[in-house]
Amino acid sequence: MAMLRRILLLAGLASWLSLAAGAGAVVELTDENFDKETATGVWMIKVYAPWCSHCRQLEPLWQVFAEEAAADGVKVGKIDGTKERAMMARLRISAFPSIFLLREGRTYVYEGARNVASFRAFATSSYQAAKPLPFHRAPNSILGRAMGRLHSLPKLGMRLYRRLRDTHNISDTSIVLGFLAVPVAVGGLLICCLDAFYVRRARDEFGPEHEHQE
Repeated sequence: MAMLRRILLLAGLASWLSLAAGAGAVVELTDENFDKETATGVWMIKVYAPWCSHCRQLEPLWQVFAEEAAADGVKVGKIDGTKERAMMARLRISAFPSIFLLREGRTYVYEGARNVASFRAFATSSYQAAKPLPFHRAPNSILGRAMGRLHSLPKLGMRLYRRLRDTHNISDTSIVLGFLAVPVAVGGLLICCLDAFYVRRARDEFGPEHEHQE
């Protein structure tokens, strides 16, 4: 009985340590998971490049910040700017590393000192002295998330193309024709809808006897 109690205690301790470690982990954000991950909560994110020496110097500090920020209820993430092209466009990155705070549908650019204390202060309080990005540029605003969907369309198209080619063995010609058929079908449907609308409008205004007048 005593042995069973010890085993349960050790299992509980291991589970608690695992959760504690996970709470302070830096989340790898991508074009695909950015909107889902950042939909709730306060986030500090950095955009980096593996070849950037300043980014490499920041990496250990960023990990320590993630561990300490968990106590403030702040989540910490990072984006590889060399891979996630849609996020690069949405955030309009011009230099590495770039650091942002995402809070309550607003985005703030961090331009302070690169140390853990300054990161924590900005994420929790000093951001109030900074001016957020305009609504149309904030990646976590309603418009920003809608633009994110548009930016991700090329990557989604390539993923669909590979699945059709590799999984279903469909030829490139058939795939291209299929993609071209979509806008043609949508355009034809739109024309039919407009034609039906204006014919009905003419019938309502002039009567059925004027539908086919030249």
